[in-house]
Amino acid sequence: MQNSMIEAKKRLLSNVITNFLAIFVGGFVGIWLTPYLINNLNVEVYGMISVSLSIVGFFGIFTNSVSNTVSRFVAIYLNKAEIIQSKVYFNSALVALIGLCGILLLPTIILTLFFSKVFQTPVGYEIASGWLFFQVALSSFLTVITSPFMVSTLITHRFDLRNIINILSQILRIIVILACFTYLSASLAYVGLSYILMALLTFIGSVWTTKWLIPQLSVEYRMFRWKAAYEMCGMSIWMVIHQIGALLYLNISIVVINLFLGPTQCGRYASIAQLSTLLALFGVALTNLFTPLAYDHIAKNNIKILVEQLSRITKILGLIIALPVGLLCGLSVPILRRWLGVSFVDLWPLVLLLLVPWQVGISTRPTFAVFEGFNKVKLPAIATLIGGILNLLISILLIKYTSLGIFGVGLSFCLCVVAKDQFFVPIYTAIITGQEKTKYAKKVFPGIAMTLLLGLAAFGLSRMFYLATILRLLAATVSLTVVYALFCYTIVLNKQERVSLLSMILRKNV
Repeated sequence: MQNSMIEAKKRLLSNVITNFLAIFVGGFVGIWLTPYLINNLNVEVYGMISVSLSIVGFFGIFTNSVSNTVSRFVAIYLNKAEIIQSKVYFNSALVALIGLCGILLLPTIILTLFFSKVFQTPVGYEIASGWLFFQVALSSFLTVITSPFMVSTLITHRFDLRNIINILSQILRIIVILACFTYLSASLAYVGLSYILMALLTFIGSVWTTKWLIPQLSVEYRMFRWKAAYEMCGMSIWMVIHQIGALLYLNISIVVINLFLGPTQCGRYASIAQLSTLLALFGVALTNLFTPLAYDHIAKNNIKILVEQLSRITKILGLIIALPVGLLCGLSVPILRRWLGVSFVDLWPLVLLLLVPWQVGISTRPTFAVFEGFNKVKLPAIATLIGGILNLLISILLIKYTSLGIFGVGLSFCLCVVAKDQFFVPIYTAIITGQEKTKYAKKVFPGIAMTLLLGLAAFGLSRMFYLATILRLLAATVSLTVVYALFCYTIVLNKQERVSLLSMILRKNV
Protein backbone atom coordinates (compact mmCIF):
# COMPACT_ATOMS: atom_id res chain seq x y z
CA MET A 1 0.00 0.00 0.00
CA GLN A 2 2.80 2.38 0.96
CA ASN A 3 4.73 1.55 -2.20
CA SER A 4 1.67 2.32 -4.33
CA MET A 5 1.29 5.70 -2.61
CA ILE A 6 4.95 6.51 -3.20
CA GLU A 7 4.58 5.53 -6.84
CA ALA A 8 1.45 7.68 -7.16
CA LYS A 9 3.26 10.68 -5.69
CA LYS A 10 6.18 10.20 -8.07
CA ARG A 11 3.79 10.01 -10.98
CA LEU A 12 2.00 13.12 -9.77
CA LEU A 13 5.27 15.02 -9.52
CA SER A 14 6.32 13.83 -12.98
CA ASN A 15 2.95 14.82 -14.48
CA VAL A 16 3.04 18.27 -12.90
CA ILE A 17 6.65 19.00 -13.90
CA THR A 18 6.20 17.85 -17.51
CA ASN A 19 2.87 19.68 -17.72
CA PHE A 20 4.56 22.94 -16.84
CA LEU A 21 7.45 22.16 -19.19
CA ALA A 22 5.01 21.41 -22.03
CA ILE A 23 3.15 24.66 -21.37
CA PHE A 24 6.42 26.60 -21.20
CA VAL A 25 7.83 25.09 -24.39
CA GLY A 26 4.54 25.45 -26.27
CA GLY A 27 4.19 29.02 -25.06
CA PHE A 28 7.77 29.85 -25.95
CA VAL A 29 7.36 28.41 -29.44
CA GLY A 30 4.22 30.47 -30.06
CA ILE A 31 5.53 33.69 -28.51
CA TRP A 32 8.99 33.54 -30.08
CA LEU A 33 8.03 32.06 -33.44
CA THR A 34 5.36 34.66 -34.26
CA PRO A 35 7.65 37.73 -34.50
CA TYR A 36 10.42 35.57 -36.00
CA LEU A 37 8.21 34.47 -38.87
CA ILE A 38 6.74 37.95 -39.34
CA ASN A 39 10.22 39.48 -39.53
CA ASN A 40 11.48 36.85 -41.99
CA LEU A 41 8.36 36.43 -44.14
CA ASN A 42 6.36 39.68 -43.47
CA VAL A 43 2.92 39.89 -41.90
CA GLU A 44 0.99 39.10 -45.11
CA VAL A 45 2.82 35.84 -45.73
CA TYR A 46 2.62 34.92 -42.05
CA GLY A 47 -1.16 35.17 -42.28
CA MET A 48 -1.20 32.34 -44.84
CA ILE A 49 0.07 29.94 -42.17
CA SER A 50 -3.00 30.64 -40.05
CA VAL A 51 -5.29 30.41 -43.08
CA SER A 52 -3.90 26.96 -43.93
CA LEU A 53 -4.29 25.75 -40.35
CA SER A 54 -7.86 27.07 -40.22
CA ILE A 55 -8.90 25.36 -43.45
CA VAL A 56 -7.30 22.07 -42.46
CA GLY A 57 -9.38 22.26 -39.30
CA PHE A 58 -12.51 22.00 -41.43
CA PHE A 59 -11.07 19.04 -43.33
CA GLY A 60 -10.50 17.30 -40.02
CA ILE A 61 -14.10 17.52 -38.87
CA PHE A 62 -14.95 13.87 -39.50
CA THR A 63 -11.59 12.40 -38.55
CA ASN A 64 -11.38 14.37 -35.30
CA SER A 65 -14.89 13.31 -34.35
CA VAL A 66 -14.02 9.61 -34.62
CA SER A 67 -10.73 10.10 -32.80
CA ASN A 68 -12.50 11.87 -29.92
CA THR A 69 -14.87 8.95 -29.39
CA VAL A 70 -12.26 6.19 -29.35
CA SER A 71 -10.84 7.38 -26.04
CA ARG A 72 -14.23 7.13 -24.41
CA PHE A 73 -14.99 3.58 -25.60
CA VAL A 74 -11.51 2.13 -25.10
CA ALA A 75 -11.11 3.71 -21.65
CA ILE A 76 -14.44 2.44 -20.36
CA TYR A 77 -13.87 -1.16 -21.57
CA LEU A 78 -10.32 -1.25 -20.21
CA ASN A 79 -11.58 -0.02 -16.85
CA LYS A 80 -14.02 -2.93 -16.93
CA ALA A 81 -11.11 -5.30 -17.77
CA GLU A 82 -12.79 -6.26 -21.08
CA ILE A 83 -9.57 -6.42 -23.11
CA ILE A 84 -11.03 -7.98 -26.27
CA GLN A 85 -13.72 -5.31 -26.56
CA SER A 86 -11.20 -2.52 -26.03
CA LYS A 87 -9.03 -3.98 -28.82
CA VAL A 88 -12.03 -4.16 -31.13
CA TYR A 89 -12.85 -0.48 -30.62
CA PHE A 90 -9.18 0.53 -30.85
CA ASN A 91 -8.60 -1.23 -34.16
CA SER A 92 -12.00 -0.30 -35.58
CA ALA A 93 -11.28 3.37 -34.89
CA LEU A 94 -7.80 3.13 -36.36
CA VAL A 95 -9.04 1.54 -39.61
CA ALA A 96 -11.90 4.06 -39.85
CA LEU A 97 -9.54 7.01 -39.38
CA ILE A 98 -7.11 5.75 -42.03
CA GLY A 99 -10.03 5.31 -44.44
CA LEU A 100 -11.38 8.79 -43.76
CA CYS A 101 -7.96 10.37 -44.28
CA GLY A 102 -7.71 8.55 -47.61
CA ILE A 103 -11.10 9.87 -48.69
CA LEU A 104 -10.16 13.44 -47.74
CA LEU A 105 -6.90 13.29 -49.69
CA LEU A 106 -8.64 13.99 -53.03
CA PRO A 107 -10.39 17.25 -52.00
CA THR A 108 -7.12 18.27 -50.32
CA ILE A 109 -5.26 17.94 -53.62
CA ILE A 110 -7.99 19.82 -55.51
CA LEU A 111 -7.99 22.72 -53.05
CA THR A 112 -4.19 22.81 -53.18
CA LEU A 113 -4.28 23.32 -56.95
CA PHE A 114 -6.89 26.10 -56.75
CA PHE A 115 -5.83 27.64 -53.43
CA SER A 116 -4.96 31.08 -54.80
CA LYS A 117 -8.24 31.17 -56.73
CA VAL A 118 -10.30 30.68 -53.59
CA PHE A 119 -8.35 32.74 -51.04
CA GLN A 120 -6.47 36.02 -51.13
CA THR A 121 -2.75 35.27 -51.21
CA PRO A 122 0.22 37.68 -51.23
CA VAL A 123 1.58 38.47 -54.68
CA GLY A 124 4.28 35.97 -55.66
CA TYR A 125 3.20 33.43 -53.02
CA GLU A 126 0.28 31.81 -54.86
CA ILE A 127 1.98 28.43 -55.39
CA ALA A 128 3.85 28.51 -52.06
CA SER A 129 0.59 29.13 -50.15
CA GLY A 130 -1.09 26.14 -51.81
CA TRP A 131 1.90 23.90 -51.12
CA LEU A 132 1.92 25.01 -47.47
CA PHE A 133 -1.75 24.08 -47.18
CA PHE A 134 -1.03 20.60 -48.60
CA GLN A 135 1.82 20.02 -46.15
CA VAL A 136 -0.25 21.17 -43.17
CA ALA A 137 -3.10 18.88 -44.30
CA LEU A 138 -0.77 15.87 -44.46
CA SER A 139 0.54 16.59 -40.97
CA SER A 140 -3.05 16.86 -39.75
CA PHE A 141 -3.95 13.47 -41.24
CA LEU A 142 -0.94 11.91 -39.52
CA THR A 143 -1.97 13.49 -36.22
CA VAL A 144 -5.48 12.06 -36.58
CA ILE A 145 -4.14 8.54 -37.18
CA THR A 146 -1.99 9.03 -34.07
CA SER A 147 -4.96 9.81 -31.82
CA PRO A 148 -6.05 6.21 -31.02
CA PHE A 149 -2.56 5.49 -29.68
CA MET A 150 -2.79 8.42 -27.27
CA VAL A 151 -5.48 6.63 -25.28
CA SER A 152 -2.75 4.64 -23.49
CA THR A 153 -1.35 7.70 -21.69
CA LEU A 154 -4.88 8.87 -20.86
CA ILE A 155 -5.95 5.60 -19.24
CA THR A 156 -2.71 5.02 -17.31
CA HIS A 157 -2.46 8.67 -16.23
CA ARG A 158 1.00 8.87 -17.83
CA PHE A 159 0.57 12.44 -18.96
CA ASP A 160 4.30 12.90 -18.40
CA LEU A 161 5.07 10.68 -21.38
CA ARG A 162 2.58 12.52 -23.58
CA ASN A 163 4.05 15.82 -22.44
CA ILE A 164 7.58 14.70 -23.23
CA ILE A 165 6.52 13.68 -26.74
CA ASN A 166 4.85 17.07 -27.24
CA ILE A 167 7.92 18.91 -25.94
CA LEU A 168 10.28 17.02 -28.26
CA SER A 169 7.93 17.62 -31.20
CA GLN A 170 7.84 21.37 -30.56
CA ILE A 171 11.63 21.51 -30.20
CA LEU A 172 12.01 19.61 -33.48
CA ARG A 173 9.74 22.12 -35.21
CA ILE A 174 11.86 25.03 -33.99
CA ILE A 175 15.10 23.32 -35.04
CA VAL A 176 13.77 22.61 -38.54
CA ILE A 177 12.57 26.20 -39.09
CA LEU A 178 15.74 27.76 -37.69
CA ALA A 179 18.04 25.47 -39.68
CA CYS A 180 16.16 25.90 -42.95
CA PHE A 181 15.69 29.66 -42.60
CA THR A 182 19.35 30.15 -41.63
CA TYR A 183 21.13 27.88 -44.09
CA LEU A 184 18.62 27.64 -46.95
CA SER A 185 15.98 30.38 -47.24
CA ALA A 186 12.96 31.87 -45.47
CA SER A 187 10.23 29.88 -47.20
CA LEU A 188 6.70 28.70 -46.43
CA ALA A 189 7.74 25.25 -47.68
CA TYR A 190 10.03 24.80 -44.69
CA VAL A 191 7.27 25.87 -42.31
CA GLY A 192 5.10 23.12 -43.80
CA LEU A 193 7.97 20.64 -43.50
CA SER A 194 8.29 21.44 -39.80
CA TYR A 195 4.62 20.53 -39.27
CA ILE A 196 5.06 17.18 -41.05
CA LEU A 197 8.17 16.22 -39.06
CA MET A 198 6.52 17.30 -35.80
CA ALA A 199 3.49 15.10 -36.53
CA LEU A 200 5.75 12.19 -37.50
CA LEU A 201 7.68 12.35 -34.23
CA THR A 202 4.40 12.48 -32.29
CA PHE A 203 3.15 9.41 -34.16
CA ILE A 204 6.31 7.39 -33.45
CA GLY A 205 6.31 8.38 -29.79
CA SER A 206 2.62 7.55 -29.31
CA VAL A 207 2.98 4.12 -30.90
CA TRP A 208 5.92 3.38 -28.63
CA THR A 209 4.09 4.46 -25.45
CA THR A 210 1.11 2.27 -26.37
CA LYS A 211 3.33 -0.80 -26.80
CA TRP A 212 4.97 -0.07 -23.48
CA LEU A 213 1.99 0.94 -21.32
CA ILE A 214 -0.83 -1.18 -22.77
CA PRO A 215 0.64 -3.90 -25.00
CA GLN A 216 -2.85 -5.43 -25.24
CA LEU A 217 -3.81 -2.61 -27.62
CA SER A 218 -1.87 -4.07 -30.52
CA VAL A 219 -2.62 -3.18 -34.12
CA GLU A 220 -4.67 -6.05 -35.54
CA TYR A 221 -6.70 -5.01 -38.56
CA ARG A 222 -8.63 -8.29 -38.50
CA MET A 223 -10.29 -7.10 -35.29
CA PHE A 224 -12.08 -4.34 -37.18
CA ARG A 225 -15.84 -4.63 -36.63
CA TRP A 226 -18.46 -2.69 -38.53
CA LYS A 227 -20.71 -2.83 -35.47
CA ALA A 228 -18.08 -1.11 -33.29
CA ALA A 229 -17.37 1.46 -36.02
CA TYR A 230 -21.11 2.09 -36.40
CA GLU A 231 -21.51 2.51 -32.63
CA MET A 232 -18.70 5.03 -32.51
CA CYS A 233 -20.08 6.79 -35.56
CA GLY A 234 -23.44 7.05 -33.81
CA MET A 235 -21.72 9.17 -31.20
CA SER A 236 -19.46 10.70 -33.85
CA ILE A 237 -22.37 12.17 -35.81
CA TRP A 238 -23.01 14.57 -32.98
CA MET A 239 -19.29 15.04 -32.49
CA VAL A 240 -19.11 16.07 -36.16
CA ILE A 241 -21.81 18.67 -35.55
CA HIS A 242 -19.97 19.84 -32.44
CA GLN A 243 -16.71 20.06 -34.42
CA ILE A 244 -18.39 22.14 -37.12
CA GLY A 245 -19.73 24.52 -34.49
CA ALA A 246 -16.38 24.73 -32.71
CA LEU A 247 -14.59 25.51 -35.98
CA LEU A 248 -17.16 28.21 -36.73
CA TYR A 249 -16.05 29.75 -33.44
CA LEU A 250 -12.29 29.33 -33.77
CA ASN A 251 -11.15 28.72 -37.34
CA ILE A 252 -13.69 30.70 -39.31
CA SER A 253 -12.37 34.05 -38.08
CA ILE A 254 -9.11 33.76 -40.02
CA VAL A 255 -10.94 32.67 -43.20
CA VAL A 256 -13.49 35.50 -42.97
CA ILE A 257 -10.78 38.09 -42.43
CA ASN A 258 -8.79 36.74 -45.39
CA LEU A 259 -11.80 36.85 -47.71
CA PHE A 260 -13.16 40.26 -46.64
CA LEU A 261 -10.17 42.21 -45.33
CA GLY A 262 -7.17 40.65 -47.09
CA PRO A 263 -3.92 38.93 -46.07
CA THR A 264 -2.42 41.87 -44.16
CA GLN A 265 -5.28 42.13 -41.65
CA CYS A 266 -5.35 38.35 -41.54
CA GLY A 267 -1.70 38.32 -40.46
CA ARG A 268 -2.27 40.98 -37.80
CA TYR A 269 -5.26 39.12 -36.35
CA ALA A 270 -3.39 35.78 -36.47
CA SER A 271 -0.46 37.20 -34.51
CA ILE A 272 -2.72 38.21 -31.62
CA ALA A 273 -4.56 34.89 -31.86
CA GLN A 274 -1.29 33.21 -30.82
CA LEU A 275 -2.01 34.37 -27.27
CA SER A 276 -5.37 32.63 -27.50
CA THR A 277 -3.62 29.47 -28.69
CA LEU A 278 -1.27 29.69 -25.72
CA LEU A 279 -4.20 29.84 -23.31
CA ALA A 280 -5.84 26.90 -25.07
CA LEU A 281 -2.65 24.88 -24.61
CA PHE A 282 -2.59 25.79 -20.93
CA GLY A 283 -6.25 24.87 -20.52
CA VAL A 284 -5.92 21.50 -22.26
CA ALA A 285 -2.95 20.58 -20.07
CA LEU A 286 -5.01 21.30 -16.96
CA THR A 287 -8.33 19.75 -18.00
CA ASN A 288 -6.73 16.55 -19.29
CA LEU A 289 -6.10 15.64 -15.67
CA PHE A 290 -9.85 15.39 -15.06
CA THR A 291 -10.96 13.50 -18.19
CA PRO A 292 -9.82 9.97 -17.19
CA LEU A 293 -11.25 10.46 -13.71
CA ALA A 294 -14.65 11.37 -15.17
CA TYR A 295 -14.60 8.25 -17.34
CA ASP A 296 -13.67 6.14 -14.30
CA HIS A 297 -16.47 7.49 -12.12
CA ILE A 298 -19.07 7.16 -14.88
CA ALA A 299 -18.00 3.58 -15.65
CA LYS A 300 -18.27 2.70 -11.94
CA ASN A 301 -21.46 4.77 -11.47
CA ASN A 302 -19.81 6.97 -8.81
CA ILE A 303 -21.99 9.95 -9.73
CA LYS A 304 -21.89 11.60 -6.31
CA ILE A 305 -18.08 11.71 -6.34
CA LEU A 306 -18.12 12.90 -9.96
CA VAL A 307 -20.42 15.82 -9.07
CA GLU A 308 -18.32 16.87 -6.08
CA GLN A 309 -15.05 16.80 -8.00
CA LEU A 310 -16.47 18.52 -11.08
CA SER A 311 -17.87 21.31 -8.92
CA ARG A 312 -14.52 21.90 -7.25
CA ILE A 313 -12.40 21.66 -10.39
CA THR A 314 -14.66 24.17 -12.17
CA LYS A 315 -13.94 26.78 -9.53
CA ILE A 316 -10.23 25.90 -9.27
CA LEU A 317 -9.70 26.05 -13.03
CA GLY A 318 -11.45 29.40 -13.15
CA LEU A 319 -9.06 30.81 -10.55
CA ILE A 320 -6.00 29.30 -12.25
CA ILE A 321 -6.85 30.60 -15.71
CA ALA A 322 -7.73 34.00 -14.25
CA LEU A 323 -4.01 34.55 -13.65
CA PRO A 324 -2.78 34.44 -17.28
CA VAL A 325 -5.96 36.05 -18.65
CA GLY A 326 -5.86 38.91 -16.16
CA LEU A 327 -2.13 39.52 -16.63
CA LEU A 328 -2.21 39.37 -20.45
CA CYS A 329 -5.23 41.68 -20.66
CA GLY A 330 -4.03 44.17 -18.06
CA LEU A 331 -0.48 44.29 -19.45
CA SER A 332 -1.52 44.04 -23.11
CA VAL A 333 -0.03 47.40 -24.17
CA PRO A 334 3.53 46.86 -22.85
CA ILE A 335 3.44 43.20 -23.92
CA LEU A 336 2.53 44.07 -27.52
CA ARG A 337 5.10 46.86 -27.61
CA ARG A 338 7.87 44.51 -26.48
CA TRP A 339 6.70 41.38 -28.31
CA LEU A 340 5.54 42.49 -31.78
CA GLY A 341 6.54 46.15 -31.90
CA VAL A 342 4.91 49.58 -31.78
CA SER A 343 2.86 48.94 -34.95
CA PHE A 344 0.83 46.28 -33.10
CA VAL A 345 0.05 48.25 -29.92
CA ASP A 346 -3.25 49.49 -31.36
CA LEU A 347 -4.49 45.87 -31.27
CA TRP A 348 -4.68 45.77 -27.46
CA PRO A 349 -8.53 45.69 -27.48
CA LEU A 350 -8.30 42.56 -29.64
CA VAL A 351 -6.25 40.91 -26.88
CA LEU A 352 -9.16 41.41 -24.47
CA LEU A 353 -11.76 40.20 -26.96
CA LEU A 354 -9.88 36.99 -27.76
CA LEU A 355 -8.66 36.09 -24.27
CA VAL A 356 -11.58 36.90 -21.98
CA PRO A 357 -13.78 34.09 -23.41
CA TRP A 358 -11.16 31.54 -22.35
CA GLN A 359 -11.79 32.45 -18.73
CA VAL A 360 -15.22 30.87 -18.97
CA GLY A 361 -14.37 28.31 -21.64
CA ILE A 362 -11.54 26.65 -19.74
CA SER A 363 -13.45 26.76 -16.43
CA THR A 364 -16.26 24.71 -17.97
CA ARG A 365 -14.10 22.56 -20.26
CA PRO A 366 -14.08 19.49 -17.91
CA THR A 367 -17.83 19.19 -18.46
CA PHE A 368 -17.20 17.85 -21.97
CA ALA A 369 -15.70 14.71 -20.44
CA VAL A 370 -19.02 14.30 -18.65
CA PHE A 371 -20.97 14.75 -21.90
CA GLU A 372 -18.88 12.10 -23.63
CA GLY A 373 -18.86 9.76 -20.63
CA PHE A 374 -22.67 9.76 -20.46
CA ASN A 375 -22.90 9.82 -24.27
CA LYS A 376 -24.96 13.03 -24.00
CA VAL A 377 -23.31 14.94 -26.82
CA LYS A 378 -26.38 15.69 -28.95
CA LEU A 379 -27.61 18.87 -27.27
CA PRO A 380 -24.13 20.37 -26.69
CA ALA A 381 -23.36 19.73 -30.36
CA ILE A 382 -26.50 21.54 -31.49
CA ALA A 383 -25.82 24.45 -29.14
CA THR A 384 -22.23 24.73 -30.38
CA LEU A 385 -23.36 24.64 -34.00
CA ILE A 386 -25.97 27.36 -33.46
CA GLY A 387 -23.43 29.51 -31.63
CA GLY A 388 -20.85 28.96 -34.37
CA ILE A 389 -23.29 29.96 -37.10
CA LEU A 390 -24.21 33.09 -35.15
CA ASN A 391 -20.52 33.90 -34.76
CA LEU A 392 -20.00 33.59 -38.52
CA LEU A 393 -23.02 35.76 -39.36
CA ILE A 394 -22.27 38.43 -36.76
CA SER A 395 -18.61 38.57 -37.84
CA ILE A 396 -19.59 39.18 -41.49
CA LEU A 397 -22.22 41.76 -40.56
CA LEU A 398 -19.80 43.69 -38.32
CA ILE A 399 -17.15 43.70 -41.06
CA LYS A 400 -19.53 44.80 -43.85
CA TYR A 401 -21.69 47.33 -42.00
CA THR A 402 -19.36 48.80 -39.36
CA SER A 403 -15.83 50.16 -39.31
CA LEU A 404 -14.72 47.72 -36.60
CA GLY A 405 -12.73 45.50 -38.98
CA ILE A 406 -10.87 42.72 -37.16
CA PHE A 407 -12.17 44.06 -33.84
CA GLY A 408 -15.68 43.17 -35.02
CA VAL A 409 -14.58 39.57 -35.57
CA GLY A 410 -13.07 39.50 -32.08
CA LEU A 411 -16.23 41.01 -30.55
CA SER A 412 -18.43 38.40 -32.21
CA PHE A 413 -16.19 35.59 -30.95
CA CYS A 414 -16.23 36.97 -27.40
CA LEU A 415 -20.01 37.36 -27.19
CA CYS A 416 -20.87 33.98 -28.72
CA VAL A 417 -18.37 31.94 -26.70
CA VAL A 418 -19.27 33.52 -23.36
CA ALA A 419 -22.99 33.07 -24.02
CA LYS A 420 -22.54 29.34 -24.67
CA ASP A 421 -19.99 28.48 -22.00
CA GLN A 422 -21.40 30.60 -19.19
CA PHE A 423 -25.05 29.65 -19.59
CA PHE A 424 -25.77 26.55 -21.65
CA VAL A 425 -22.78 24.31 -20.79
CA PRO A 426 -22.93 24.42 -16.95
CA ILE A 427 -26.74 24.31 -16.88
CA TYR A 428 -26.93 21.25 -19.15
CA THR A 429 -24.19 19.55 -17.11
CA ALA A 430 -26.23 20.11 -13.97
CA ILE A 431 -29.29 18.58 -15.64
CA ILE A 432 -27.59 15.36 -16.79
CA THR A 433 -25.90 14.87 -13.41
CA GLY A 434 -29.16 15.48 -11.54
CA GLN A 435 -28.18 18.71 -9.80
CA GLU A 436 -29.75 22.14 -9.40
CA LYS A 437 -29.30 24.19 -12.57
CA THR A 438 -26.93 26.73 -10.99
CA LYS A 439 -24.69 24.07 -9.41
CA TYR A 440 -21.76 24.59 -11.79
CA ALA A 441 -22.60 28.00 -13.25
CA LYS A 442 -22.04 29.76 -9.93
CA LYS A 443 -18.62 28.11 -9.62
CA VAL A 444 -17.44 30.11 -12.65
CA PHE A 445 -18.06 33.53 -11.08
CA PRO A 446 -15.10 33.56 -8.65
CA GLY A 447 -12.73 33.16 -11.60
CA ILE A 448 -14.47 35.94 -13.54
CA ALA A 449 -14.28 38.28 -10.55
CA MET A 450 -10.59 37.55 -9.99
CA THR A 451 -9.83 38.06 -13.70
CA LEU A 452 -11.41 41.51 -13.51
CA LEU A 453 -9.58 42.49 -10.32
CA LEU A 454 -6.21 41.23 -11.52
CA GLY A 455 -6.67 42.82 -14.95
CA LEU A 456 -7.46 46.20 -13.40
CA ALA A 457 -4.47 45.94 -11.06
CA ALA A 458 -2.15 45.07 -13.96
CA PHE A 459 -3.57 47.88 -16.10
CA GLY A 460 -3.09 50.38 -13.28
CA LEU A 461 0.50 49.25 -12.86
CA SER A 462 1.16 49.66 -16.60
CA ARG A 463 -0.22 53.20 -16.47
CA MET A 464 2.00 54.12 -13.54
CA PHE A 465 5.25 52.68 -14.90
CA TYR A 466 6.85 52.04 -18.28
CA LEU A 467 6.86 48.21 -18.42
CA ALA A 468 7.78 47.50 -22.05
CA THR A 469 11.06 45.78 -21.18
CA ILE A 470 11.61 42.12 -20.35
CA LEU A 471 12.90 42.77 -16.82
CA ARG A 472 10.09 45.18 -15.93
CA LEU A 473 7.41 42.92 -17.38
CA LEU A 474 8.90 40.01 -15.45
CA ALA A 475 9.01 42.01 -12.20
CA ALA A 476 5.40 43.15 -12.61
CA THR A 477 4.23 39.64 -13.48
CA VAL A 478 6.00 38.01 -10.51
CA SER A 479 4.75 40.65 -8.07
CA LEU A 480 1.14 40.40 -9.20
CA THR A 481 1.30 36.59 -9.29
CA VAL A 482 2.55 36.32 -5.71
CA VAL A 483 -0.15 38.66 -4.40
CA TYR A 484 -2.83 36.90 -6.43
CA ALA A 485 -1.76 33.41 -5.32
CA LEU A 486 -1.70 34.36 -1.64
CA PHE A 487 -5.10 36.04 -1.89
CA CYS A 488 -6.71 33.04 -3.60
CA TYR A 489 -5.11 30.52 -1.24
CA THR A 490 -6.02 32.28 1.98
CA ILE A 491 -9.37 33.85 1.11
CA VAL A 492 -11.02 32.51 -2.05
CA LEU A 493 -10.38 28.75 -1.62
CA ASN A 494 -11.51 26.67 1.32
CA LYS A 495 -9.47 23.80 2.73
CA GLN A 496 -11.28 21.12 0.76
CA GLU A 497 -10.79 22.97 -2.51
CA ARG A 498 -7.07 23.43 -1.85
CA VAL A 499 -6.44 19.70 -1.86
CA SER A 500 -9.12 18.76 -4.40
CA LEU A 501 -7.00 18.83 -7.55
CA LEU A 502 -4.20 16.84 -5.91
CA SER A 503 -6.64 14.25 -4.57
CA MET A 504 -8.29 13.79 -7.96
CA ILE A 505 -4.97 13.14 -9.63
CA LEU A 506 -4.16 10.57 -6.95
CA ARG A 507 -7.61 9.04 -7.55
CA LYS A 508 -8.83 9.56 -4.00
CA ASN A 509 -12.50 10.22 -3.35
CA VAL A 510 -12.23 13.30 -1.19
